[in-house]
Amino acid sequence: MLAAMAVSCGGSDGVSRHVRDRKAYALGQEHGERAVGLRDNEAALQDALLDVRARITNIHDRLGAQASADYERGFTDYIKANDDSLARVLF
Repeated sequence: MLAAMAVSCGGSDGVSRHVRDRKAYALGQEHGERAVGLRDNEAALQDALLDVRARITNIHDRLGAQASADYERGFTDYIKANDDSLARVLF
């Protein structure tokens, strides 16, 4: 169930592979940290993942593709660096 809700890093609509929006990246890391803290509560984790997906869309619509990609990258980088078992399920 969680795998179906995972966020996906991808797309190339003019987005740099390098982080350009440090604030968006830091916010993504903060939300990644929150998700790691919820790993033992599946319902809360699912809600957090839905929130992250909504934020990715909102950031894309308001600030553009680069900020959205940087937010998502911060989120996924944090989880990959701090909880490899959760990362394997999500990504």
